[in-house]
Amino acid sequence: MSRSEEDCSSSSEDEDVTVDEGKVQELEDKILANPYDYGSHVELLNFLDKCGDVDRCREVRERMSGLFPLTPEMWLAWIKQERLFLPLDRERVRDTLRNLYSRAVKDYSSIRLWCEYCSDVISVLEYSEDRTREIFELALSNIGLHVSKGGELWEQFRQYEDTLLQTIKEQLDQEDCPEREFVQDLYNKQRSRVDALFQRQLAVPLTGLEYTMSEYKTWIGEGADIPVALLNRYETALKKREAVMSYEQALEISAAPHEEEYFHYIEYERKHGDPARVICLMERAITDNPLNSNRWVDYLQYLDQVLKVKSVVLSAYGRAVRNVPWIVDIWTQFMLAQQRYQLHFSHIDETLEEALKNGFQDAASYLSLWKCYLSCHWRQERFQPLKTNGSEEHLENNPLNSAFERSINFMNQTFGEEGDPSGELTRFMAECEGERDDVSSFRVLMSGLFESKIYKEQSSLWLEYISMELRFGEVSEARKIYQKAVQCSTDSPQLIIQQFLNFETVHGTLETYDNAALKCRRQQKKINEKTAKEAEKLALQNKKHSDNKGKNKQPTPGKSKTEQSDKNSKHVSSKKRKISSEPENQKDAKVVKPSTKSPEKPSFPKKPIQDNSEIDKSKYPLTVFVSNLSYDATEDHLNDTFKHIGSIVDIRLVKSVNNKSRGFGYIEFHTREEVMSALELDRVLVLGRPCYVSECKEKSVGSKTEFKYKTTIESHKLFVNNLPYTTTDAELREMFGKISAIKSLRMVTTKSGKFKGFAYVEYSDSESAKKAILELNDTLVGDRKMSVAISNPPGKSASQKHSDSSLMTEKPEEGTKRKAKMNFMIPRAISQPKTKQSEGGKVGNKAAASQNDIVAESSDKGTHSAKSNHEVPRKMMSNSEFSKLFNK
Repeated sequence: MSRSEEDCSSSSEDEDVTVDEGKVQELEDKILANPYDYGSHVELLNFLDKCGDVDRCREVRERMSGLFPLTPEMWLAWIKQERLFLPLDRERVRDTLRNLYSRAVKDYSSIRLWCEYCSDVISVLEYSEDRTREIFELALSNIGLHVSKGGELWEQFRQYEDTLLQTIKEQLDQEDCPEREFVQDLYNKQRSRVDALFQRQLAVPLTGLEYTMSEYKTWIGEGADIPVALLNRYETALKKREAVMSYEQALEISAAPHEEEYFHYIEYERKHGDPARVICLMERAITDNPLNSNRWVDYLQYLDQVLKVKSVVLSAYGRAVRNVPWIVDIWTQFMLAQQRYQLHFSHIDETLEEALKNGFQDAASYLSLWKCYLSCHWRQERFQPLKTNGSEEHLENNPLNSAFERSINFMNQTFGEEGDPSGELTRFMAECEGERDDVSSFRVLMSGLFESKIYKEQSSLWLEYISMELRFGEVSEARKIYQKAVQCSTDSPQLIIQQFLNFETVHGTLETYDNAALKCRRQQKKINEKTAKEAEKLALQNKKHSDNKGKNKQPTPGKSKTEQSDKNSKHVSSKKRKISSEPENQKDAKVVKPSTKSPEKPSFPKKPIQDNSEIDKSKYPLTVFVSNLSYDATEDHLNDTFKHIGSIVDIRLVKSVNNKSRGFGYIEFHTREEVMSALELDRVLVLGRPCYVSECKEKSVGSKTEFKYKTTIESHKLFVNNLPYTTTDAELREMFGKISAIKSLRMVTTKSGKFKGFAYVEYSDSESAKKAILELNDTLVGDRKMSVAISNPPGKSASQKHSDSSLMTEKPEEGTKRKAKMNFMIPRAISQPKTKQSEGGKVGNKAAASQNDIVAESSDKGTHSAKSNHEVPRKMMSNSEFSKLFNK
């Protein structure tokens, strides 16, 4: 249910109605079953309000306030109801109203709420003069820059100060005024306050500024000179107001929540306004649509990067997690902000517990939450180590170890092993133990991780295990791990073989190298046999499929060839890309808090779009082609992503005959400018996958997609490599933003949205890029040394392109397609042709021959490679040359 003004309509003026206890109990049961059911809370509140049950209304509001931020309308309805009891118990009600107002303005910056607050400060709340001024100043700092309505607050503040001035003047006008000098001094100070308020207001771009100037002229008296500096500030304010009036008018005439209007307005203020104006405008946008998670993320990033004021930043995060608690990134950034501003770690503990209560829809979100919490814990331990008095009880008593164990148990019990498919939590814990110099605990954790089949088969995890063993342990233990990895890894065994031989070349003797080569040769033989069986099985399946296809091509008696062809094409298209509709990061995830909404029955189109043949060619210039979409992506998801660009005419997802999305579609706009803006969103994330956005063009035979980025050296752009796969956009922006303003940042990802470990950072000038290289190259990020260099992508020569095309177009013999592919995976370093060993050949030459024997066995099993008829024998390599080959 939308949190709108209708949610909190007060009916205190209606006649009391007998409370239907059955109805109340029914709603209470719903809330008890799901405390976060916002709609049931609102329904119960409105029902009790209609019945005139003030006490229970107060209880419901208190309960809601503990779970959700209340809208300004709900706070005002509550305050209005409490104000009715003011004549009965003025002191108690006054304290209640003070408490309600102070809580209300923390939820949203509403101009109406602040005006009511300031009005009651003067007439009801009975604050001291200093406290009253503090509240007015707080109101001005929050909403006083509101162009169209901020003037109301300024007027209230001036009226209050002017009233005090008139009171002092009346005392001064009395002939028998005691202590006249003291009263005169008070009068002068108060007059200065009013004058200062006038001057402050006249420097702010507000509506009705001309009327304020005429008031000021009247107030200072005819003939009095207006300061030149004030006139300059006044003229500047008028110009600023005129520049933004078109945006204000767009907000006035558009319907809530004004997303597009706010987007353009905020972008303008970011370019031309000061941070205070940007923050005021962002607060207005959030108040109008508090459930827009993108708006909150944008606001919080701005506060973190630009304002950096502790009280404002932490307050905004606290409100954000109450409005959009389902966004895990806000929770993680909240914990980082609490540690950044050096709050006691108990606050981070509380934030974690609150996040776990809210519930997320997938395992990846929980994993991200735990990783952030554990990283905060680890930093806490590193910079504020526990005092153990020399004892070795950290495994049992250390809070970080307890947190690790809790996180691992939570993920296993909630999602099973697939909740942490890469064992990130266990690896993190093991690495921490290694940093503590507790190698035995590190080995116990890592060896225990590989007892599970899901981790045992991943080559990347084995290599990371070996890397950490070399950092914290011994070479001999790393050799044992390599031997296990060669036998167990299945996803990329050639990589393990290559790395094992590299390892023995650098760290081993001739004997250990020979043993490693023998193990690798045996394992390669097994891989080849398995590959041959799979290729034979695949060839048999292809043969059966082609036979069935030939049978389907026979025309059915009584039907024309055209009808039969249409039927076959539909049959084939219905079998294409039958892939799980769940995103990879949400597959098999347990939903901790299932949605209460029942799924709507989809409407199946009579004729789903199959390709762009049905798109009117005249609309190509106004249409973009979007691809690489998740199969769960709908028209609504695309609309939410692209609606801020402009008016969308139509969104057409290409679907199969079964009404399943095929992962691409078309978006039509009104103008060409909107199309160009949409193209700038290429690779924007939609449901966790990068969405490719390109121009809609007519299909042509042999057409190829042009590479959109430059392949020449760019002195102002950096190539950042060797980053951990967990690196985020925000982390890179924080690191490189310290050097200079970042023009653009592109993190290279796979089609499924997974980060590939390198990125491109572009500055406005080459000097900033050079400075970044000097300061950030070889910086430790996680457990890796980040490489920073000028972007200079290697271009392909004509011979390379010809070689690539020949490899792609060469037709392998039947049953050898899979083997040929496996041959490409064999490391180039060990796939050299055999050479005769010269007299006096040493370890390097023998090792080269041994590696060639491994590849030769692979070639004997049917691997085909193109060789030149006039191949020149390679020169024998020396030991140093061979060592350099592996260390390239």
